[in-house]
Amino acid sequence: MRHSTSFALCLLSIAATTPGRADAADGCADGTFSSVTSPDGNATSVLFDDFSATAGGGAGTSRATSTCQLNIPVTRADGFSVYGVDYRGFVTTEDGQAAQIVTLQDGRQVLKYQVAGPLQDDVATGGKVGTSGSDTLGLTVVVETTAPIDPDNPDASLLLDTVDITRLGFTTLSSVTASTDQLARQRQAIAAELIGTAQGLLGEGERFDAGSAISLFGSSSAAAGFKGRWEAGSGITVLGGAAIVNPDDDNVSVDTLALLAGAVRYTTPQATWRAFGEVGLWGSPNVTADLSRRYLNVDNIVSAGGTADGSLLSSYGRIGAVFAPDQANEFVLSARFTKAWLDLDGYSETATDRNLFAATVHGGTSSENIVSAELAWSHQTEGRLDYTLSGAVGRIFADDKAVRASVDWVGDVSGRARDQTFASAGSRIGVRLDDVWRLDTSVAATFRQYDDPEWNVGAQLKAAF
Repeated sequence: MRHSTSFALCLLSIAATTPGRADAADGCADGTFSSVTSPDGNATSVLFDDFSATAGGGAGTSRATSTCQLNIPVTRADGFSVYGVDYRGFVTTEDGQAAQIVTLQDGRQVLKYQVAGPLQDDVATGGKVGTSGSDTLGLTVVVETTAPIDPDNPDASLLLDTVDITRLGFTTLSSVTASTDQLARQRQAIAAELIGTAQGLLGEGERFDAGSAISLFGSSSAAAGFKGRWEAGSGITVLGGAAIVNPDDDNVSVDTLALLAGAVRYTTPQATWRAFGEVGLWGSPNVTADLSRRYLNVDNIVSAGGTADGSLLSSYGRIGAVFAPDQANEFVLSARFTKAWLDLDGYSETATDRNLFAATVHGGTSSENIVSAELAWSHQTEGRLDYTLSGAVGRIFADDKAVRASVDWVGDVSGRARDQTFASAGSRIGVRLDDVWRLDTSVAATFRQYDDPEWNVGAQLKAAF
């Protein structure tokens, strides 16, 4: 008998049915069985005196069946339960003869054991069945043999001695849904983590009127990269850059990736007040993420996950105003709207005795909308130093259906990320080395609702042209 750490099976009732040619003496007739329940109530064994089917010459029939209906009360009907059903018995067949055990649940075949040809051996077979929101686990067990009627050959016979029923697992819809919500939040975090670096590639945190330049930089989030800006004339500025980024987020593990960014900006002619507009793209063609979820199985928390590959693309528009009261000071106020699309392949978790409710996570594209308001102040000292102080506040609006998964014994489940408010602050100090070269150092922090603060420290060597 098997035991599990699950709720009790308090009662086992067995009723006979008489399909086909089986009579009342076959299968589960009163007085032909007994049941034993484990002390913890988590497993029940049914022992049969005569649950068998015999066909052939001696039996006088070419097909014989015996049927037993098992009705097992489910003590927790508010979720999804999985049971192990194990059969023990003995089978005898010769050439041209066959035997089988078929288990039906709600009229559907859920388990099947078949023998064809010569065999004399013990039967030890079984499998798993599940229930969803039901007070009773109802199983119909059919024992069947087929054989030509030939008095010169032994009969085909299949005998069941015991059926063991053990609850293996239990979970709830709320727990499984919460686990797919975790996957959705992890997908959301991938784009959110890269926003700061992408905007840095496009000049965020630097003086607005910095002139044409190209620079090499490194930071605590980007292993290496370059960026540049070109004042093309007539108010047009082209910005862009590329970096190798190693995202570091508490919610999701992402492999090192290449981040690319490019934008075009138009600014009205030089004046104390100027307006500007900017459009651009940023993203990565090679996103690899290790996604994971946690759910309740009986009294244990189970962790499961997989690896998904894909790409990230974001587009944005930005409008704002520049106020320069003198040559030393510059204030920039702007609003930005970003749309990010993350396309990831699907994956399947490995089903184990522990990860009983394994998920197949479907591939697809999720999106999020990000709005923010940004303010920066840059000041040029009378010497070689200049600095910029910047800040932003915004909100991330999550996709309604970011993740779809098919969960074993549960079915299809959708997960959704949460809307998030965020704020960021940064500072940069620049040193002019000569007429061409400059050295900048910077520090920035991002604070996102529900997440730990993220810090980024960096430096860049810039050459004007």
